[in-house]
Amino acid sequence: MPIPGAGIIDCQIVAGRLRQSVSSAYPLKIIAPHAGPAALTDPPLHPAVSYLMSYGGGIVHGDRIHVDVRVGSKCALVLLTQGSTKVFRSQLSSATEQTYQTIIIDVEPDALLCLLPDPVTCFKDAMYNQRQLLTLHSPTSSLVLLDWMTSGRMSRGERWDFAKYFSVNVIKTPDRIIMRDALLLQDNFARRMEPIDAFALILILGPAVADVAQTFREEHKAQRIKPFRPNAAHDHASEEQGILWSVSEIDEHGVCGVAVRAAGPSTEELKDWIKRRLVSLKPTVGDCVWSMYANSF
Repeated sequence: MPIPGAGIIDCQIVAGRLRQSVSSAYPLKIIAPHAGPAALTDPPLHPAVSYLMSYGGGIVHGDRIHVDVRVGSKCALVLLTQGSTKVFRSQLSSATEQTYQTIIIDVEPDALLCLLPDPVTCFKDAMYNQRQLLTLHSPTSSLVLLDWMTSGRMSRGERWDFAKYFSVNVIKTPDRIIMRDALLLQDNFARRMEPIDAFALILILGPAVADVAQTFREEHKAQRIKPFRPNAAHDHASEEQGILWSVSEIDEHGVCGVAVRAAGPSTEELKDWIKRRLVSLKPTVGDCVWSMYANSF
């Protein structure tokens, strides 16, 4: 009998063709639509898409979601969600009543994993715990990870009213930890978050997405050295002054790339900011897959 909340996604190339198998158990639901032809990369990557969803439109207190993902060589798997991951309020404060989501991912040589969910939105008094462990099995393994969250149901007047948000991302090789990034929000933190309403971590690692990483590097460098012009005409750059962001280099044990942290005054502004900078993924994952991501939220 399947374990409640358990899911498996396995992508492999068999006889030159993509084979993607998925399974899931309530309250988790995984669907895998057709992702189109192989992207024009060298070597060519075969795109695959899976949507992680939940019955009822959200995660309730006490849910345990656990997903195991394997991305085989020459595969480019894009993991998406449909709408924000809503975390409903907890009735009790005990650990057994909190919500837990764990995603374990193995990325084999010459493979790409793009984890591009919609943001997590915690309702008032919700308690959410997330752990994502990603193993890159070779310097030729590549990763784009977007881990982001909002301040809550702003339309209901809820801003940073949840009880707990904990997210940890661990990136490793088979025998070394490359980085560990953790974010914990609890205990009357709301007033310290003003005026931010959305926060994101973006990791871009590996040769298949080197161009994407370079896009962030170059823009961040240009932003730092750009002279101040108080009377300059309104332009595209000034439209994004509300986004605060930084870039950190990662170069450990053959794994190279960047970690980008960004915060915005609204979910929409941060969403648009992220999409514009990830558009260089389109040639790598293909037009069909990019369209699914661009229209996902």
